[in-house]
Amino acid sequence: MPTCPKPTDRGTETASQLSWAAIDVDERNVKQMLSTLLRRQRRRSDDGFSSQLGALEDLFLTLRSMALTDELTGLYNRRGFLRARTCLLEALSRDRIGALLFYIDVDNLKAINDSAGHAAGDSLLTQTAHVLRAVFRSPDAIGRLGGDEFAVLAPTSDAQASERIVDRIQAEVAVANLSQSGSLLSLSVGFAQFDPRKPSSLPELLQQADMSMYGTKLAKLRHLDPTVRTTAC
Repeated sequence: MPTCPKPTDRGTETASQLSWAAIDVDERNVKQMLSTLLRRQRRRSDDGFSSQLGALEDLFLTLRSMALTDELTGLYNRRGFLRARTCLLEALSRDRIGALLFYIDVDNLKAINDSAGHAAGDSLLTQTAHVLRAVFRSPDAIGRLGGDEFAVLAPTSDAQASERIVDRIQAEVAVANLSQSGSLLSLSVGFAQFDPRKPSSLPELLQQADMSMYGTKLAKLRHLDPTVRTTAC
């Protein structure tokens, strides 16, 4: 479990500040540990202390980025998303702030990989990342959970914002497809609401949003083929 930041004497950190603080807290701890270790080992004649500490900090930052970032899209990977968002949900519960969790699936990715090659599929995944970055704010957490699945946790006090955000996602998809000569991007989106008065865990929210997304995908398939039943995905 991540070690979440605690409120300071200056007041409780906002939800948007905690978006990165959930990860940065580890950086602070490691820097302090490295500094203490090197100070214990250094001698008066050791003028390379600062450069040694800087090199170790750079190494830590590089390893942290590799561990928490999806290489293809540059978004959080599953580990980074779950880690940071667990802390953010704790902050939202404490500050009585609501949120929306969106679950996004790239339609027909396997079929496109099989027919057009993995380069075409990778292009759709990077386009999805661009779409999500265009729609959501910088404090919102965007992650690729794996394969064709993405998730976004967006703190908001507007419980009615979900449909507007879904419409914005689909509008950005349409814009992205205007310049496409290959496979077109299609996304199925579901969402779940986080209520700080009755807080749910991140796995519970992901399950609810996943089921909502599945319902959207199934409705699309039924529109194309009324005989489609619940075996479709």
